[in-house]
Amino acid sequence: MTRVGGDRRGRAGSWDWLGRAAAIHPDRAYWRSDRATFTLGALNARVDRVVGRLADRGIQPGDRVASLLAPDYQHVELLFAAIRLGAILVPLNPALTGEERAERLDSADPRLVVAPVALGDLRGRDLLVVPEAAPPDDELAAGVPSPVPYEPSADSVQCLMYTSGTSGRPKGAMLTLGQHRWAAWGSQRVLGHDPQDAWLLTLPLFHVGGQAILLRAVLAGARVVALPRFDAARAASHLADGTVTLASLVPTMLQRVLDVEAGRFSPRLRAVLIGGGRAEPALLERAWAAGMPVRSTYGMTETASQAATLEAQHAPAGLHTSGTPLWGVDVCIANPGPDGVGDIWVRGPQVIQGYWGERARDPEDWFATGDLGRMDDEGRLVVVDRRTDLIVSGGENVYPAEIERVVARHPGVRAVAVVGASDAEWGQAAVAIVVPSEGSTLTVAGLTTFAQDHLARYKVPRRWIIAESLPLTANGKVWRARLRALVERGELA
Repeated sequence: MTRVGGDRRGRAGSWDWLGRAAAIHPDRAYWRSDRATFTLGALNARVDRVVGRLADRGIQPGDRVASLLAPDYQHVELLFAAIRLGAILVPLNPALTGEERAERLDSADPRLVVAPVALGDLRGRDLLVVPEAAPPDDELAAGVPSPVPYEPSADSVQCLMYTSGTSGRPKGAMLTLGQHRWAAWGSQRVLGHDPQDAWLLTLPLFHVGGQAILLRAVLAGARVVALPRFDAARAASHLADGTVTLASLVPTMLQRVLDVEAGRFSPRLRAVLIGGGRAEPALLERAWAAGMPVRSTYGMTETASQAATLEAQHAPAGLHTSGTPLWGVDVCIANPGPDGVGDIWVRGPQVIQGYWGERARDPEDWFATGDLGRMDDEGRLVVVDRRTDLIVSGGENVYPAEIERVVARHPGVRAVAVVGASDAEWGQAAVAIVVPSEGSTLTVAGLTTFAQDHLARYKVPRRWIIAESLPLTANGKVWRARLRALVERGELA
């Protein structure tokens, strides 16, 4: 077992991070998007009114509040209001189908659902409709400020961030304020701190990476420049003109930015974190050669985003690695083979203690990530594979088991397996290999329509292969490695 560890000392502090920052620097810019620009003081006053709106709906500490809002300022206001009120935010992807949304709502059982449009199938749950708008025509911050007696603690659950395990069924990872604080501290220690920092936000706010930027920024007194919908040209412009100093991109975004901007990046740009999937060394080297200070990072929902990040002094030689664990995080390689590759396990104060509705794990226990990796000679983490079956398409996690569960319900399908294949645009694309039921007349068009009715658009397979059978291992399981190889070589019709 190979292990690298970090210091775990910390100190207590106020948990109303926005209120504390606003009291110290009320006129400091915090949020900028196409719809709105707010200082810390202005945002803090609006959050007070959102708290009043939620209190009028009967929201109390521990209640879940689901958000289907667009990744813009209204979601940010709801996030900080939930923290102040002691409610647990449940951020959901607005692109989910009704069926997928219902599955997550049934799991979290929120007292209130906040959405930009009226929704059906909420099974009696309270709905607050907040249309997308720009101030002063917005409606979320229309409440009357009210005193909040709630006093949170490090163990207060801040959100349920839904992710899927090997079963493909969504599970709500319980992230606490304490875990977010540890993650923010660890990130700041490896990235450094500049009072003039500005984060480029391109990641969705229903993903841990996007939310982590909001919390890191308010804790560090930094600004957030948001692109709620990724636009490679605008992202490249911000990185080139000095608007931002920090950014977090997935490999697909990085490639698109580099295709737009060949190498005119601002000297103010301090670090561009690359995560959300394995980035090819050639892409990282191309970015570095173009003058972009890329830093590979490794993490997941269950570690409150970053768990390991490449230090500046180790770039560019260490670009092939994800660096060393953040402050307070332990990483070990369990069950290593002769080549040193084994299971990546993590533990530390920023690792979740469990999923909603499941038994809590001991915080001193190792958390098995399901990923494979090794440590290089310098003690840096090298991620070999991101969960054997996981497909990372355009930065989105696509779980084969979830797609298979849906496609298998088609009356003309006898068997189905989904694997990831290389894709020039998306990094990976889902390919569904389907065995028809006897006498059925499956068509690609029919399968696509069926999948679109039950899955979010990014989960719908980009290729369908109708085959006579699936390759099986000796114990009767689908031989996925063989299937992936056949698909990549084009040996399946």
